[in-house]
Amino acid sequence: MPVRRKQSKRRSTEGLDEWFFVFSGGHDYFGELPPLGIETNKYSQPSLADSEAAWQRLGEAFLELDRSPESGDSWAFKQFGLPLSMRSRRR
Repeated sequence: MPVRRKQSKRRSTEGLDEWFFVFSGGHDYFGELPPLGIETNKYSQPSLADSEAAWQRLGEAFLELDRSPESGDSWAFKQFGLPLSMRSRRR
């Protein structure tokens, strides 16, 4: 019988680079999302549903990045709070 591969317990951070500026300020400043198939409005903002889904998937990795303390809380953190994966650990 073939050996069954185990799923990696580490979450994939694929796409974090493209979502970084949306998580930081709410806008896709460099037009990185449309090539991924994510539509943005005329102000380069993706829909809240797309943003929240990406935040739930990538938010923990984003919050672990080194960022300047002067930058304050990110747009996504203010908008959606902690990602679900982090909420369950805080209890």
